[in-house]
Amino acid sequence: MRCCHRGLLVAELRRLAAGKPGPSLFRQIAVRLALLTFAFALLNIAIVIVTYGRQPESLAQELLSLEANRIAESGLAAAERQQGPAGAAHWQVRFVGPPPTFSAEPSEAGRHATLIEWTQQERVGAGYRITGVRTINLDGSQRWLLMHFEGDSLRPYVPVILNEVVQHAFLPLVPLAVLMLAFNIFAVRRVLDPLRLAEQQVDGLDPENMAMRLSEPQAPREVNTLVRAVNRALTRLDAAMATLRTFTANAAHELRTPLSIMQLAIDRLPPGRDRDDLARDNLYMSRLVSQMLDLAQADALMIDETQVVDLAEVGRDVVSALAPKAFEQDRELRFEDVGNTAAIGHSEAIFRICRNLIDNALVHAPGDTPVDVTAGPGPQISVRDYGPGIAAADLPHIFERFWRKDRRKSDGAGLGLGIVKRLVEAQGGQIAVEQPLGGGTCIRVTMPSSLGRTTINAS
Repeated sequence: MRCCHRGLLVAELRRLAAGKPGPSLFRQIAVRLALLTFAFALLNIAIVIVTYGRQPESLAQELLSLEANRIAESGLAAAERQQGPAGAAHWQVRFVGPPPTFSAEPSEAGRHATLIEWTQQERVGAGYRITGVRTINLDGSQRWLLMHFEGDSLRPYVPVILNEVVQHAFLPLVPLAVLMLAFNIFAVRRVLDPLRLAEQQVDGLDPENMAMRLSEPQAPREVNTLVRAVNRALTRLDAAMATLRTFTANAAHELRTPLSIMQLAIDRLPPGRDRDDLARDNLYMSRLVSQMLDLAQADALMIDETQVVDLAEVGRDVVSALAPKAFEQDRELRFEDVGNTAAIGHSEAIFRICRNLIDNALVHAPGDTPVDVTAGPGPQISVRDYGPGIAAADLPHIFERFWRKDRRKSDGAGLGLGIVKRLVEAQGGQIAVEQPLGGGTCIRVTMPSSLGRTTINAS
């Protein structure tokens, strides 16, 4: 139960970290920066339009200069055929002679020294009339251009306004947008690095090791606050799981006594079917209570203090303890010591490992087939039965807690092999399932070598 709740919580944390309930923070910031740039561009355009709309003289000057440049680019042959700005009426263009001068000297130098460009705007009925003179370079020579048109709307000024928008709105915003994009890529991603690290650490949370905590970044403060809150939640979860673990172990321990008393009472009953059913049920409950104690020890990781253990000696003790159960089933429980069985581990935990493996073999192997227990060669111990073996589709699940292939044919809780795997891994060992020649299943447990442990300590 404790493992299920803890696994569900960690799975939920991983789902929240890996899920995508909405756009990423990076995307939100990028969109907001883009909208800000767009709003700033619209504001700048509006300012340009309003400013020039209140200054018709400036618009007229810019319009005549723009038309003069367009005429200069078209060449002398097409100069007088220009249509003028859209929406302009009575458009007239002509080249004038020496422009008026305010000098009394008729010399060419004096004339050129006093040349001026001018623009005149006047009201005409419901509209306006614009007249002006511009100097242009046409086909390599300087010419003076007199332009005259009438209008009654802002339509002729559209090219001027567009030109001002490009010059004073779009061009300044291009480097600004580039700078914002660079800021978004480098600065924002750097700020979000602690969040990505926290996401990776949440993905790495192990339900079997609730002592893990997320790294707390110094900045930004919001991420630090979030990570600290998650760590506090993990601490509270660890404390709650410790309480539940203690309760499970105490409950299982307290159940041993009434089950033993119940077995004594069952033994005093007269032989019969009812007595056999009660004895079988009591045996099942006793086995379940023993597995609950094993589960509590495995999850509590109460095997930190390890020492050199003789696997052959532990194997003999387990075989001796379970021999009466095998004899009751008319089964042969055989033990073999191959030698060199010193290993690093916890003797009580290894005893539980062997007992669960042998008990599992006695339950699932059929008929009167034997069960072989072999210690060695080296720091390993194996338990082999001669049953039908394990299907390839079932191999990935046999070490899962509470897994049973057919619950109708099994009276166990599906804890035995899960407890074995947890105890083996807690001691740094390895467990493997083999399909030997001749049928059956062999489960081999390999523990850390005592020679390797000594070498490590010496270095």
